[in-house]
Amino acid sequence: MTRREVLRAGDLLNGYRLLEDFRVVGAGLSEWSFAERGGRIFFIKRFLSPTYPEADAPGSERIKAKKRTRCAAFEAHHRGIQAAMAPLTTYGGNLIATLDFFRVGAKYYKVTEKVDVAGLQTRDVAALDFPAQLVLLKTVAHSLKILHDLHIVHSDLKPSNVMIKRTELGYTTKLIDFDSSYIVGNPPPPEEIVGTMNYYSPELVRYIQGSAAPNELTEASDIFALGLIYAEYLTGALPPFDPAYHEAAIAVLHGQPLKVASDRAPAPVTDLVERMLLPDPAARPGVAEVHSTLMGLRGRGAPATGRAPVPIRTPVVPRGSSTTGGTTTPAGAGPRRVPRGAPSVLRGKGVRIAGGTTAAGPPVPTASTPPSSPASSAPRPAASEPAAERPAVRSRALLGRLLGKLEDRRSR
Repeated sequence: MTRREVLRAGDLLNGYRLLEDFRVVGAGLSEWSFAERGGRIFFIKRFLSPTYPEADAPGSERIKAKKRTRCAAFEAHHRGIQAAMAPLTTYGGNLIATLDFFRVGAKYYKVTEKVDVAGLQTRDVAALDFPAQLVLLKTVAHSLKILHDLHIVHSDLKPSNVMIKRTELGYTTKLIDFDSSYIVGNPPPPEEIVGTMNYYSPELVRYIQGSAAPNELTEASDIFALGLIYAEYLTGALPPFDPAYHEAAIAVLHGQPLKVASDRAPAPVTDLVERMLLPDPAARPGVAEVHSTLMGLRGRGAPATGRAPVPIRTPVVPRGSSTTGGTTTPAGAGPRRVPRGAPSVLRGKGVRIAGGTTAAGPPVPTASTPPSSPASSAPRPAASEPAAERPAVRSRALLGRLLGKLEDRRSR
């Protein structure tokens, strides 16, 4: 980092006055801080990759041209999602979308609304009474419906991207982090998928393996992840599955159903969540059905007239912003529950397991399974294989092949 890129609290960055030093968060792919502009407080994120090679940057012209091409694609992605969401997002709404995106020097920055969160974890939500839980289920479904109405897949749904905010009447949710979002049918290449594997859908795992086509990644992939979040909200943990499978999606690919055991949630809710976790994407309910079903319930589970939300929002008026040395976008059934623990994070061309190591394995064969039946793509154990060892062997095989495929891509 050059001297001009070292920013401290009090410095001005493209018109935003930093309130704190930048700090590294998550998997180390970005840094964040808070900043003030025009009397409002914003969240500001600095991406550590990609970096734009300026004229005086080291490296050959060929390498710099390659980096500029990658940066152009990065900019186009963020601008496209920002433009698509701008008409339906406002400061103070439940979709915390990008308000400003720009480059200063070699680094890219993104600005969003700052959200004062309540600090609730999923175990805390599970301790709430059902009426309070129901409000959270409804509000996150409402936000996701707005996104899906635009044919945008969030692609990185997980509890940390559903922020819980305290209100005068209780709690509500704010949906954040659309950096991995994409238009339906146009996901990034498998080697560029970034997210938390704990919440991957079965079809996303198959896509990374190379056995699912891009058009198989639809809004239903978000529904599977949302079902896992709902299960955690209602019970405090992911649905139980054999720990030999490591991840919920891999358990489903091996034909193991995910069940939700909640003592307080009414049967229509647990039935809904279990349908959201079905292996066949086409068999899962859409987000409109999820939301209308929840709206048809009162706090104690009594039926009421449900309706799907109509996303009517005041459009964000773009503002121009100057950029220093770069470009800018206008603002706008297992024996036990598997603990959440430290998630394994799939990053680009390798898989980083908790502890920072990268695993490898043999190449993944192309599956011949029809897209509508991902569960049937699981390898069959040999007849002589001991029954007690089959789940673990199958799980390790599938996970090893997945990791091996990614490592093989990285070596190319």
